[in-house]
Amino acid sequence: MHLISRQPVILDPEDESKWLQDDTPMNFILSMLRPYPAEKMDAYPISTLVNSPANNSPDIIKPVSS
Repeated sequence: MHLISRQPVILDPEDESKWLQDDTPMNFILSMLRPYPAEKMDAYPISTLVNSPANNSPDIIKPVSS
């Protein structure tokens, strides 16, 4: 049995349209899979409501106090 590791892909904005095109060569797609710079990201606590797919609202990703 093969275990597949799942991790989100964070793309540079200029790569987004290339990622979605059916004719983008696989070697180019693989070149987009690189660590996204931490200094370009923001992190903040959010509600545990995000843990359930039954909750489908933009409110679940609003910052909450920890």
